[in-house]
Amino acid sequence: MIDSLSLVERIASWSHLLDLSDVPDDVNKAAKRCIIDFIGVAIAGVSCPQSRHIYDYAKQTYAPGFATILGFSDRLSPVGAALINGTVGHALDFDDTSYTGIMHGSTVVLPAALAAAEFANADGRRFLESYVVGAEVAYAVGLLCTTNHYYKGWWATATLGAFGAAAAASKAMELSELQTTIALSLAGIQACGLKVLLGTDAKPYLAGRAAAIGVEAALLASNGYNAPSAIFEDKYGFIQVLNDGVVNNDGIDKLGIDWRLINPGIFFKQYPVCSAAHAAVELTQHLLEKNELQSKSIQKVICEVPPLVALSLIYDKPNNLEEARFSLPFAVGTMLASGQLGIENLTNEALVNRRIQMEMSKVEMRRIDSLQDTKAPECARITLLTDDDRELTGYLGEPMGMPSNPMSDDQIHDKFMRCTAVGGMLSDQSTTLLKHLATIELASSAFIAL
Repeated sequence: MIDSLSLVERIASWSHLLDLSDVPDDVNKAAKRCIIDFIGVAIAGVSCPQSRHIYDYAKQTYAPGFATILGFSDRLSPVGAALINGTVGHALDFDDTSYTGIMHGSTVVLPAALAAAEFANADGRRFLESYVVGAEVAYAVGLLCTTNHYYKGWWATATLGAFGAAAAASKAMELSELQTTIALSLAGIQACGLKVLLGTDAKPYLAGRAAAIGVEAALLASNGYNAPSAIFEDKYGFIQVLNDGVVNNDGIDKLGIDWRLINPGIFFKQYPVCSAAHAAVELTQHLLEKNELQSKSIQKVICEVPPLVALSLIYDKPNNLEEARFSLPFAVGTMLASGQLGIENLTNEALVNRRIQMEMSKVEMRRIDSLQDTKAPECARITLLTDDDRELTGYLGEPMGMPSNPMSDDQIHDKFMRCTAVGGMLSDQSTTLLKHLATIELASSAFIAL
């Protein structure tokens, strides 16, 4: 029977039937780490100008409702809330990354799950269940399309994330299997996102747009809308049009067997810049400390990187903070100048700081295709040339935060507290919210009190 189903029908069947009791404990734990990390990052993201812009727009466009707007006190309709939360959550580029499909899954799936769960007056258990469903669906579609989709020029966070958002919203709203199929198809038909958006306000906006598409698709499906079931397979469907016919069914075949939240797992960021810069920044700091060097002793920093890093870090001389998040010279130069790379270092003043500009001028990025490694897709080999003619070289494949080099729960919680402080929350408020999120499956309501 299952062989006669379309791919989207198979996804919907799995999504509809899954119960949280079927989810292994380590998967649920991984999901809660994602929730904690994202909520903290989103609250910090309120400090970004584009967050206020999307908030003002959504307030004018969408009706008041019961859905939380992270970092703000008022509430909106579920579609409007998902749009804001997805945008705010990605504004700092500090949210998690998955190399399954190469995307930021949580910033699309979680706002959809939260908005739909609050709309449906769901409890915390169903909210967690919805997030797990949405994340696993997004990553399964990522496997279905392979990395071909990303390298073709599509921004997978939006294109693939829309499916995860629709699955999460459908689960939260307890839609039928048929309605879930329709919601997934409606979301997939609208899925779009071009990588030309890197380093612009369009990037966080598209994350929010994908989350909103997922919620809206679920609401439309619940109100009787229809959609084609061959969204993937049709000659004018997703696989042919957006992926040149390249397809790998393993991700769909193994839904509920291989859990992508733990295999390959999620990368949690220690720096608020593109993940492609993390290995180079961390390794540069390590080489300086190991050799007891000051930045003034460094003549040049040669950063050898694989193709994925070179394709992402495209701004040698960033003109604004959005471009700076995709600039290896800025990331490494800031570490050289300040000894750190935190939210407080990403300021307009930093862009024109003479010391940072001087250190940036020392940084050279070189694309080395032979460094490409599926286990270390954003690795770096760093060589420091010193003023006493030494060449100090190191390699880092998996910086802190990668699944194979994970942040501890304490580190995730510390990041949450630092982020919520940036967002203006008092320590006691943050601690209460953290405890709530850490045991979200026991909460009587998915509502998040801020």
